[in-house]
Amino acid sequence: MSDTTLTEPSDRHSLWWVPNTLTIGRILTVPILMAGILALGLQQESILANIPLVGGLFVAATATDWLDGYLARKWKVVSGFGRMIDPIADKLLVAGCLIALCIVARGSWIFMFPAVAIIFRDILVSGAREHAALTGKVMPPTKLAKWKTAFEMAAIAALIVWTVGLAVLPFDDAVPQITNIAHKVGLGMLWIAALLSVYTGSLYLRAAVAD
Repeated sequence: MSDTTLTEPSDRHSLWWVPNTLTIGRILTVPILMAGILALGLQQESILANIPLVGGLFVAATATDWLDGYLARKWKVVSGFGRMIDPIADKLLVAGCLIALCIVARGSWIFMFPAVAIIFRDILVSGAREHAALTGKVMPPTKLAKWKTAFEMAAIAALIVWTVGLAVLPFDDAVPQITNIAHKVGLGMLWIAALLSVYTGSLYLRAAVAD
């Protein structure tokens, strides 16, 4: 959610609660989405090993990431709570999916390195932003940081397709090629996101500690 003037309670839109409810809903989907990714990727017998469920949850989570901010700005109901919880929800979604995918990949370094870089960067930037706020500095998102987020989400989407391929691999001869493509594309975008994470993270850190 972007910064706008906070709306007084008496002037609130009748649906003022919707944006924050969407954000909280995104947080609540994270453990279910993680369990679904694990169930599919590890070929577990589970009610959560459901392709439409996992795909639907991820699409819904990414959609609400845009929708909550859009509605808050449109209805002029941006709140301090919303500005706080929205980036937390985003980071939990990314970290949760990456952790689940690393487990599916059996801790392979080619998954672990970029995932750890992205998660550490997000924690570092959160601390840098808090320090900047205490010193009166403003640290708006950079264009590269937005590209980093785009590559993250695209990588996770491709790797979820890979986990789906693992689940149906024994049942369809056409699946291996699609699964391999999703694996390679997802990993490529994940590494790009990791490189952008390290670079933009260093920019945020320098800006936070600069005199």
